Amino acid sequence: MSDITWMHNSAAAKYRGPLLILLASLCFSTTGTSQQAFAPPEASPLMIGAIRLWLGCLFMFLWCRLTRKLPTKKGWPPVRTFLSAMGILFFQLAFFAAVASTGVAIGTVVTCGSLPLGAGLLAFIFLKEKPRRIWYLATAVAILGLCLLSLTGGVETNPVGLLLALVSGSSYAVYLTFGKTLSETHPPETVIMVLFGIGAILISPVFFIYPTAWLANPKGMALCLHLGLITAAAGYTIYLAGAKITPVSTTATLTLSESLLAACWGLFLLNEQIGAQQLVGLVLLFLSTVVLVVRPK
Repeated sequence: MSDITWMHNSAAAKYRGPLLILLASLCFSTTGTSQQAFAPPEASPLMIGAIRLWLGCLFMFLWCRLTRKLPTKKGWPPVRTFLSAMGILFFQLAFFAAVASTGVAIGTVVTCGSLPLGAGLLAFIFLKEKPRRIWYLATAVAILGLCLLSLTGGVETNPVGLLLALVSGSSYAVYLTFGKTLSETHPPETVIMVLFGIGAILISPVFFIYPTAWLANPKGMALCLHLGLITAAAGYTIYLAGAKITPVSTTATLTLSESLLAACWGLFLLNEQIGAQQLVGLVLLFLSTVVLVVRPK
């Protein structure tokens, strides 16, 4: 009986990391749907990003206080903590700017496509993690699926927008790589609270630049609560908990499932239509995800 229990626990531990990452991606995937449904025209993407960080930090502070996981003064290497916080902050700023400059399709493809490559390189250099052969195949299939899902004929590109998208994907790779090292000595929710707090303070000037009146209407409040609680506090904490026990390169590629899940939200909740090309892209993303969940390490 003990052998059976051990095998069961071992199998559960093997899949726990990838499944947590997929659950976090499910949280992240609701971002676009909620913005489309609730964000008023005057809601600046940078303002939404700032509110997301502030509310995420507030929710995590309340949770950490309730569970007695507030951060201590020790165990926060200045360089790694700063780089992780900057990764989260610049991801928000660069991604929204890239989308505004070069469009949602190109901005998303370049950001998400550069994430696994950047994360794999950083993990190899700083964490000595060498990606497995299956990761290269799964990542290539996932990026191809992402391109088929997002790109259509007649798409125009903007060099500045492409550069911003690369900065966005690289920034997220920095957060993923160094945030994982922080989670080895602190609970994931504590790490997220600290990183969100640093990012929120640094992005605060946007409150004096963009209009805030829309925050007082019911739709604006619903959007902020959803982004702060579900896509920020819950999503990032679950994500880091999965990343803690999963290779960085695998984590980054699994993150591309967010596009698959976001497409499903649009299909079933917003009645969006997809063609054969997008359907093939969805299938490829799904297959790459299955491969990495079944063989995470």
